[in-house]
This record gives sequence, structure tokens and C-alpha cells, in this order.
Amino acid sequence: MTVDERLLHALGCSQPGPALRSLIRELSREGHAKAQIYQMFEEFLPRLRRRDDYRESEDEILLDVMDALTGWCHPEARLSPGETTP
Repeated sequence: MTVDERLLHALGCSQPGPALRSLIRELSREGHAKAQIYQMFEEFLPRLRRRDDYRESEDEILLDVMDALTGWCHPEARLSPGETTP
């Protein structure tokens, strides 16, 4: 499954935020660095916005998780790719 497919799958879950966080941990375990993961998400964003079934809520969830990955959020919401908690 491609990264785009995995991102779409996570966004389609009943709780997409935790699913995207889980995907970040999976990508990290697969050997991707934090900067690479962020770039994957950033490159996916325009493709998401061009989809016929685009929903702004998915965009916002993705951006929130990207903020957590970079630390541009409340300290308790930060996400490190190697974290073990959901």
C-alpha cells in the first residue's frame, strides 16, 4: 500500500487523528526520519485537496497532526515518531 493510500485509509477511520498518529509511528518503525514523514504528509496535502470527495475537515485533521509532529502545538499534543502511547 502506498503512503497516499495509507493516509486516505487513516483519514477514513472513525478516529482519523489517532489513526494518523499511528501511521506516523509505523512509518518511523519502517525507517523514515521525522523530516521525511512530514514531507510525505506535506506532499499529500495538495493531492487530498484536489480529490472530488475532498472534505475540509480531513484537511484540518491532517494539518493538526502535522503540527503535532513538528511541535507547533500544545506540549501535551506533541508527537514524536518513536512514541509508544496513542
